[in-house]
Amino acid sequence: MNSPLRVVLWACVGFAAAPWAHAQEATVPLAQVYQSALAHNPASQAQGQRIDALKAGRENANSLTAAPLALEGSYRSDRNRDNQGLRETSLGLSAPLWLWNERSTNQNLRQLELAAGEQRAAELKLELAGQVRQVYWNALAAQLDVDLAQARVISADRLMADVKRRVDAGDLAKVDLLQATALRAQAHVELGRAMSTLSTVGSEFAQLTGLPVTVLNAHGRASTETLPNETTLNIQGHPLFQAAQNEALLNGSRADLVAIQRRENPEVGLALINERAAFGAPNEKSLLLSTRIPLGSRTAHASRLLAARADETEAQETLKRVGTRIKAQATAAQANVEWFEKLQGNAQAQAELARQVYTLHQKSFALGETDFPTLLRFEQQAFEAERLAKKSTIEFSTKVSALLQALGLLPEQAP
Repeated sequence: MNSPLRVVLWACVGFAAAPWAHAQEATVPLAQVYQSALAHNPASQAQGQRIDALKAGRENANSLTAAPLALEGSYRSDRNRDNQGLRETSLGLSAPLWLWNERSTNQNLRQLELAAGEQRAAELKLELAGQVRQVYWNALAAQLDVDLAQARVISADRLMADVKRRVDAGDLAKVDLLQATALRAQAHVELGRAMSTLSTVGSEFAQLTGLPVTVLNAHGRASTETLPNETTLNIQGHPLFQAAQNEALLNGSRADLVAIQRRENPEVGLALINERAAFGAPNEKSLLLSTRIPLGSRTAHASRLLAARADETEAQETLKRVGTRIKAQATAAQANVEWFEKLQGNAQAQAELARQVYTLHQKSFALGETDFPTLLRFEQQAFEAERLAKKSTIEFSTKVSALLQALGLLPEQAP
């Protein structure tokens, strides 16, 4: 006949082994999940067309005229009055001219807009990578909680059934059965909470990546992203800093263009005129050269220029704040990786010590020196330490991903 010690020992082996067996199943790598999210992101899908539009704007800035040519025509006659045979027909072209330095400034502006658009694409990719990294590790943490809860439910069910048989046989007291029943109920409650959390996180994962959350334990074991050999921040190459820098340059170029555009563009026209003074008079042809020079409003121009300079100042200050924020985030992320690496080691050591303590109480229970409730309490402590050790692995991986995010590296860029 099996002893109560063997019953409890068998249940605890189930606690420790089942979660690890499930966690060892494969899961898709983070880089692959990121590529799926990129393929399902609306902004990323439209980014190529936006770049093409900016390229077209840059080509348009190379035109010889400030705006497309205009065709002008007129016809004059006295037919409805005294009808002396007056006829006049004119047909010509009108071309808007660039202001002084307006064309080169506009070309520079369009080039900066194209660079800013391309940098915006890199910024969007980095923002999406941050979202994917967060939901990826959140989903894995939720899945681990479910694995642990399922393993404990199975073991608790079996433990209660075995304890009930021992109570019926008179080997254990009824209070031991109540303890086992309470443990089983607690395990089922924890499983329900874990499943609810996984459902919520899984929905967020599917919405962002277009993949079901079940892929996280279907193709490969999750691994921590690899840190580069040098984790020093290169702020000049950071996508967020480059985007803010391009925005500052762009606003400065816009202000320079507004400073030049004091008035509307002048126009020059060339027309061919065919006229007849009266019946019997010969048709006379002439060439007309005309010009149109708008008079600007000083106050209106000052208002537009001040608004443009204000946008330039705001962009410059934003650039400084972005640089400060990136440096602070990178420093904090580096410190978190170091602290959670130590935490992971401590959690593993704590789990090993808890297992050793539990083993000693198993021997004490076999000798009759420890009662059944005390053994269960140390078993729970050992299980909780094991759970924290496994959770610390995911937490460390999360901090490593956060550091890569702070350094401006995408999942596929990590070494």
